[in-house]
Amino acid sequence: MSLRKAALAAAFFICSPAFAYHLVLEANPTVPFPFLGRFGTVEIHVYPNGIRGETIWLNGFIRNGSKEITVENPLGRMYTEVPVTSVGPLVRRIAGAFSAASQFSNPPPVSGPVAGTVHGIAANRYRIQYGPEAWIDLWTTTSLGEAPQLRAIALQIVKGISPMSAKAAATIPGMPIYVELNFSHFRKLALMKVKTLTTDSAGEEEALKVGRIFMHAPLLDSLWK
Repeated sequence: MSLRKAALAAAFFICSPAFAYHLVLEANPTVPFPFLGRFGTVEIHVYPNGIRGETIWLNGFIRNGSKEITVENPLGRMYTEVPVTSVGPLVRRIAGAFSAASQFSNPPPVSGPVAGTVHGIAANRYRIQYGPEAWIDLWTTTSLGEAPQLRAIALQIVKGISPMSAKAAATIPGMPIYVELNFSHFRKLALMKVKTLTTDSAGEEEALKVGRIFMHAPLLDSLWK
């Protein structure tokens, strides 16, 4: 084997997932963030090669290494591509006055890690502290790989609501698998939790491609209707 081929093989081995899996997360941020209510509960399917999100209204998927999310309207049978970097501004626009009222002058401090498990998965807890009686617990794992697109999209969503919180969250390593809000009106409120984990990636190929008989829409606004 040539030196070039050996290097390519080594790079493929390093970048490939160590094993097949299908992690299903359930996110329900509508209680503290009512402006996201139109999406309802979000089911997030994490695979070794990408992620897929499904809501009552829109679906979307992105493969590892891609800079664009493919967003689908299953009812209208339409899809379009949205840059990952546009998610933050989009959330900020939807949040409106809430986002403007949720600014901090500095990133809140982060404590941790504290080792533990979530749904049988080895994980670490990091705490983003907003005050003596206000914090967010973020549990992450490295046992399933990095899931870079899940991290990138999650940080964009947080950035759209609170840029300083996003800066704090960006310092936390690993794949987020459980998020709990503890504020004055919300105690032990799970914003995201593990629903299921299986040790195979059946259905991954279908989940990470556009459905049959879908038409391309030029703009995201076409899918809102």
